[in-house]
Amino acid sequence: MRNALTVLAALAVLLGSCMVCGSGEPEKKKDGEEKKADAWMKAKQKATQEVLAGLTEGDFDKIRTNAQAMNFLGYLEKWAKPDTPGYKEQVSYFDFANRELIRQAKAKNIEGATLAYTQLTISCVQCHKIVRDAKTK
Repeated sequence: MRNALTVLAALAVLLGSCMVCGSGEPEKKKDGEEKKADAWMKAKQKATQEVLAGLTEGDFDKIRTNAQAMNFLGYLEKWAKPDTPGYKEQVSYFDFANRELIRQAKAKNIEGATLAYTQLTISCVQCHKIVRDAKTK
């Protein structure tokens, strides 16, 4: 129960910070689904930054809490681009790396958590490449 409350609190903070701060770029007109996806992506980006901070600080609770928040956000975000070719495959890579990140944080294994974070980052970059390429077609 405590873990669920921690994850929900972290999620609320992440989503709140994403709503308050903008990207600094002029906003293009977007439909409702695209705006939701952007909010999820900003929250996931904030969580990944917190995971990196946790890795550099050796703070396994910070790593785990933010990885769990990303797990929840990833679940919600899966519905944003379900028909984009290659998207589901990248989401599965993200899910696997994120679950491993949580597992390694629980085990207090900094090397394993760092490797999982690296794999997570690679899956993010590949997925965004796929989504960008789909938008240009």
